[in-house]
Amino acid sequence: MKDIDQKLANKEIYNLLENQAKKAGALVFGIADASKFHAAPNGYRPSDLLPGAKSVIVVGGSKPRSGDWEARDFRHMELSSTNDRITGLCMRLSNLIEREVGYYAITVPPGVDEGQKPFLSLALAAELAGCGSSSLAGPILDSTHGFIYLGAIITTLELPFNKPVEKAACPAPECIKMYARESVTPCTKVCNIKDGGCLSGKIVNGEWRDRIYDVAKCTSRVYNHWIPTFQKILEDSLDEEDMEIKRMKINSGLFTRTLWSMTYANISQGQCFECIRVCPVDEKTRKLQ
Repeated sequence: MKDIDQKLANKEIYNLLENQAKKAGALVFGIADASKFHAAPNGYRPSDLLPGAKSVIVVGGSKPRSGDWEARDFRHMELSSTNDRITGLCMRLSNLIEREVGYYAITVPPGVDEGQKPFLSLALAAELAGCGSSSLAGPILDSTHGFIYLGAIITTLELPFNKPVEKAACPAPECIKMYARESVTPCTKVCNIKDGGCLSGKIVNGEWRDRIYDVAKCTSRVYNHWIPTFQKILEDSLDEEDMEIKRMKINSGLFTRTLWSMTYANISQGQCFECIRVCPVDEKTRKLQ
């Protein structure tokens, strides 16, 4: 009877956390078994961050608004990131678990560890928690909301676990139809690897085959500002002997925008959203008046 009571209590806590997350703006919510992160390398599993970890709570949302996709100046998307809202939500849920329930809880840091590795793969956590599936270009897609920003909480509290989604959102039905007509999908058309892009693949029986995603090339396009660029420009400026040229580099638009993305815009990192911009998965939620 005690085990049954504990399961009921944990289900109530699950519902409480989900309701709090949804009220705060989360679009998706799920919980993964912390012991199931076998695909993650040693040192980057839940228990490596929090000893005794039992559950990984995943929340997703704060996606770019419908109007963001309509903006004609690409810099709008660079400097209008809403990702930090999800991190803030995770911090509130972590506090709730510790103060109200009495278990350890930590928010997964949104940055990266050595070698540009995330402290915990949010993509893997989201898949295990049933909060979406991976896409050709890497980002996790929810079947209704498409591209979403993710956050995760690791806790020693054992909660009911969700299962991975049975049907992947990518490729979408519209992509399958387009591939049958043109041998490309919206994302492989705008960023085709044959034309210097990052993506390629074949759709066979509704699934991707021979998938190619050039991570290095994609990264070089996404991280045009932020910390990597700051490091490159700083080193180049320090090595510059001509004081006038050095002054021009430090006061350049590129360096200014890099500092802007690191400070005021906080964690605004992405400068290329083309594959996501044309993705049809969440087209219904984007099209307004």
